[in-house]
Amino acid sequence: MQRQPSSARTRSPTRRPPRALRARLCAALSLALAALASCSVLVERRDRQCATDADCARFPGARCDPGGRVCVPADGVPPAGCDGDDGCYSCAPTTNEQLLNACTDAACRPFDDARLTNLRDGGLPPLPEPGASGGR
Repeated sequence: MQRQPSSARTRSPTRRPPRALRARLCAALSLALAALASCSVLVERRDRQCATDADCARFPGARCDPGGRVCVPADGVPPAGCDGDDGCYSCAPTTNEQLLNACTDAACRPFDDARLTNLRDGGLPPLPEPGASGGR
């Protein structure tokens, strides 16, 4: 019996993938697992990042915001007495963060369902007829 040249051989469907492919897959899997592990190290899972300024020592130039229990830049310290009710900023805002957290006198008012113009069956009233004003 004569052997066929290697180029004429057909690959068996149960044959293992080449060694180089296995090495690449192993490297990719290792890299993905390393990225997953580093994510849990970099991202804070607790809802409180700090309790005192000492807890923020790992972040240079940061202090602990006691209201939010998170580390914030120390240069953005609001003046004393600017903390309003419910944690809003009660002084004149000078930064975007202060503006977004500014205290307001806004209040929630319930919506009056009687203002709806739907008919009793839930439909809409008919459209008005076109008039001399040029409506079509």
